[in-house]
Amino acid sequence: MEVIFRRVHTEEDINALCTLAKIAWHETYDRLLPKGQPEYMIEKFQSPDAVKDQMAHQGYEYYLILEGDAAAGFLGIAPKVEKEEELFLSKLYLLSAFHGRKIAGKALRFAESRAKELGLREIRLTVNKGNLHAKEVYTHYGFQVTDSVISGIGAGFVMDDFVMVKQL
Repeated sequence: MEVIFRRVHTEEDINALCTLAKIAWHETYDRLLPKGQPEYMIEKFQSPDAVKDQMAHQGYEYYLILEGDAAAGFLGIAPKVEKEEELFLSKLYLLSAFHGRKIAGKALRFAESRAKELGLREIRLTVNKGNLHAKEVYTHYGFQVTDSVISGIGAGFVMDDFVMVKQL
């Protein structure tokens, strides 16, 4: 089935993205993070207000990932966040029902294509150290671990991540 990446522009798109985020983040993080942290992170990073701010002031582009007519997940990218030559792959989440369908690979190729369109030479992302499957997927598609970081995000919570980079 065809996979489409539809850029988020409207209030309706933002609400759909945030609904997907809530489901996907609980599927991903409830088993990895302390109780309460997934909800805190959803409100901080994937609420409608947070998404609007990221798009308006931080250069983020969000895309709904559709398989046929079904919403499978979403992608969030931002050029030149830390370095002029990089695309930051901030978010790539698929609902668990869509795992194993090679959609993640298509999303990574889409991000690569977007980076090249923007004249950027690398893609950087962070992945939770406990999310071994995601780390394996990124490694399979040519990303390499370049660092390990622990970042405070407020309310006593931290993100404990690997930084992964792919040169284009």
